Amino acid sequence: MSEHINPWGNDLYGDYSQLFSEFGLQHVDSKLASRLPMTNRLWKRGIIFAHRDFDKFLEAFEKGKPVAVMSGIKPSGDFHLGSKLTAEQIIFAQKAFQSKLYYCIADLEAFADNGQDFEASHEYAVQNVADLLALGMDEKNAFIYKQSENKTVSNLGFIAARKTTLATLDALYGHQNLGLYTAALVQCGDILQPQLKEFDGPKNVLVPVGVDQDPHIRLCRDVAQKIDPKFVLPSATYQRLFRSLDGTTKMSKRDPMNVISLNDDPELVKKKVMRALTGGRATAEEQKRLGGEIEKCVVHELMFFHFEDDDEALKKFQHRCTSGGISCGDCKKDVAGKIEAYLKDFQARKKKLLPKARKIIEK
Repeated sequence: MSEHINPWGNDLYGDYSQLFSEFGLQHVDSKLASRLPMTNRLWKRGIIFAHRDFDKFLEAFEKGKPVAVMSGIKPSGDFHLGSKLTAEQIIFAQKAFQSKLYYCIADLEAFADNGQDFEASHEYAVQNVADLLALGMDEKNAFIYKQSENKTVSNLGFIAARKTTLATLDALYGHQNLGLYTAALVQCGDILQPQLKEFDGPKNVLVPVGVDQDPHIRLCRDVAQKIDPKFVLPSATYQRLFRSLDGTTKMSKRDPMNVISLNDDPELVKKKVMRALTGGRATAEEQKRLGGEIEKCVVHELMFFHFEDDDEALKKFQHRCTSGGISCGDCKKDVAGKIEAYLKDFQARKKKLLPKARKIIEK
């Protein structure tokens, strides 16, 4: 296990248990999950598996105190299945806690990490916000903005920089260029913005993210009360990373043939699924006799993480594999068909919502 988690890389973490001992993550247990006002597959299946001070966020919510949800996207490409998971976390939290969502279009980070100009980021932002709307975000209870146009966030990032040393940044992120360090400090501004006076002052803020984003949470928690002693330390919930289709890295925009994008053509999706990693045996005879090794199978993960909400139907799908009742080829065809149907419906909704998304971004 590396001493660093790189939010800009493609690394997977095979042993999540070490994240608890090395970085102080807190376990999501059944007692904590039972306090949720509603639930979904991410919580029921342990996809959301860790947190920082989510119990304190829940306590504030239960006492009727104001709470907020904050997250964002680096607008450097279409939503893929990994970004879909984070979006579902965010939208669930917005609904479950009836809280305002602060959503950042991190175009400054896109410039720092990808060298992408603001014009390109603008067009991706329109697409990304349309994705959010199609996934169920309530735009009437959301504050959506671009980093490059939000002076308040930049000012907070500058103040955070004054409270931070290069040694701290190096310890959190490893050696990076100054642009990425600056982007991380600006993200502190994003996370702390909901606690400013113009947004009704200090409150518990929940940041739902993939576990690879934890360094940003730790940095912000480190500087929050150095900036203002009244600030409440931000809370976070963490989802497991979703693997690329070949199983070697986390799903990332940087590897287009091993990622499923929500904008993918259905025929292309079929090709991608058919070449995905499975837990199939060496021969058909072994597959029937021993069943598939489902713990190795990315195709199973597509269903577990994304495309089968019904737990009983998922159990039947799993049994069919592990009992040897289906070949990997036939299973892939079934899963590809299910994804194609989902994307056809999703893309139709998104197309209708694109004008609204553009209006939100260009207001």
